[in-house]
Amino acid sequence: MIQLGEPYSSDEIIAALSAETDAVHSFFADIDPDLFFTAPAGIWSPADNLVHLIKSSAPVVMALKLPKLALRLRFGKAKAASRTLAEVRAEYTDVALAGGAVATGGYVPEVDDFSAENRTNILAKWHAKSSELVAVIPKWSEKHLDQYVLPHPLLGDMTVREILFFTLYHNMHHVNDVQRLLVLPESEWFAQ
Repeated sequence: MIQLGEPYSSDEIIAALSAETDAVHSFFADIDPDLFFTAPAGIWSPADNLVHLIKSSAPVVMALKLPKLALRLRFGKAKAASRTLAEVRAEYTDVALAGGAVATGGYVPEVDDFSAENRTNILAKWHAKSSELVAVIPKWSEKHLDQYVLPHPLLGDMTVREILFFTLYHNMHHVNDVQRLLVLPESEWFAQ
């Protein structure tokens, strides 16, 4: 897989998301088709994990395409400086997940078509949605990444930069979940 390092600037985030888009797509595409939709009861399959990532990225893409004034009127402006990727990751893993947080509502995958065609469609949707996110980021200045906030269902209000950090880590988190499911070594997500 890839190491995300410590991206912070818009260009570094774009580069990390671009590399991750291709790496995640390749990882899921290389999963044996017989295993793509398979998991023990109560565990998400590789397909479920990828659909969850698509569902998680979609509102971020939609929000970043909205006029900034609409976001400011709806969610306000940041009250604190943006945290780093490592800090966002720590809040997600050490606070939210450790506290029992799980995906709910529209973020829960519902995969009920186990056909080869649906596998192809899921992979294509992932690549398209992730690429769409990468394409919209250049419309945001460094200043605006830190000024505007978006609500996160588990972590509360986050700056746009923090939401992008979350997306970077969240993608790798689910790759690691699938790697554990398939008894594969986990990927490095962050250069130590």
